[in-house]
Amino acid sequence: MDPGGRGTALRGPVVATALLFAANGAIFGAIVPRLPDLKDALDLGPAAFGLAMACYPAGALVGGLVAPVLMRRRSDGAVAVATMVVASLVAAVLGLSPAVGVFAGLLLLFGVCDAVTDVAMNAHGIRVQLLHGRSLINRFHAVWSLGAVLGAAGGSVAAGAGVTVVGQMSAAGVVCAVAVLAAYPLRLGAAGAEDRFGRDLDRAPGPATPPGSPASHRRIPGGRTMLLLVAFGLLASCAAVVEDFAQTWSALYLREVAAAGAGLAGLGFIAVQGAQLIGRLTGDRLVDGVGAAHVGRMGGACVVAGSGAAMTASFVLDGPALLVVLLAGFALAGWGIATVIPGAMVGADSVPGLTPGTGLAVLNWVMRLGFLASPPLVGLIAEHAGMRWTVLPVLAGGVLMTLLAGRLLGRSDQRQAARA
Repeated sequence: MDPGGRGTALRGPVVATALLFAANGAIFGAIVPRLPDLKDALDLGPAAFGLAMACYPAGALVGGLVAPVLMRRRSDGAVAVATMVVASLVAAVLGLSPAVGVFAGLLLLFGVCDAVTDVAMNAHGIRVQLLHGRSLINRFHAVWSLGAVLGAAGGSVAAGAGVTVVGQMSAAGVVCAVAVLAAYPLRLGAAGAEDRFGRDLDRAPGPATPPGSPASHRRIPGGRTMLLLVAFGLLASCAAVVEDFAQTWSALYLREVAAAGAGLAGLGFIAVQGAQLIGRLTGDRLVDGVGAAHVGRMGGACVVAGSGAAMTASFVLDGPALLVVLLAGFALAGWGIATVIPGAMVGADSVPGLTPGTGLAVLNWVMRLGFLASPPLVGLIAEHAGMRWTVLPVLAGGVLMTLLAGRLLGRSDQRQAARA
């Protein structure tokens, strides 16, 4: 098949994947600038707010277990569309929460739907990438960042203009639901059947697996395989801590530490996601040029530098100068994690001997454990030490990312060299 014909045939699935990623990012971005308003409306302290927000990753842990089951019954694209529509509708009514219990319950349901969507849309994107014959996953994640930036910008403008949370989130939910419904007829169909050696026939051809080998019959990860997947999940969790801080705490951080107004509080999330967008748009070329391991180590160093600068500045600066340094530090950390989660997902999905989606589901589950632990931890730090110290988990994640990236992402570099 000629490359031009293949590209034309896959244009629809590429667009479908991009719509899924964009809508998933936008619904997140739309919520972030309004979290301080929701916290104030429910009269929650930092620790209670952190515990309530932890219901989202708790639901995501359940969703991570459900995702492979759903994907065995329906195609990954169809599952992603269905759960993303439900997530959009849940987000639309989040502002109507009359009590913290309802708020926590909606976050729990949102987490379930988001985790299933995350696994399914990444599985779909990796299938599209394999069929296309060149790297696309960082671009798909760049589209997620673009959607998040646009959603956060809309939320910030709405907050500054005095639009109610219900009005803004209802509009965002409807737009995102319509976008993913448009993706449904463009998606790839169900994955092809496996051959007698357990290989997915939709995937690019690889070395043959001998009949009767353990990989040909394995349907759940073995011990060493599980350890590898957990390690990939831990690497992704280091980046997820940065994303969680941007989503959950950056608006509060800017309001309380830098005295930013409601219209400016969303800029922290925009800085992280905007830098991620730039990093992901250039990520495929950078990884091809210097290797995923080097990019990952460099990213970890950027997270350490950015979070360290933000924390230091919070003690020695104030006013506009503090706001500028905080946003620059957040942006540097955002650029640092740009390619880490996509790289970890590709690595986990390419572990041999697993059914489609299993590696992604395990990674997603471990990563969501990080999301679960982060909000209560940061809430306790804010409650007992002060908001200035809440970037410490981000700093620790950057150090761990630097240590893990070389060994894990270096596996991708070795596979690339072997193909060459």
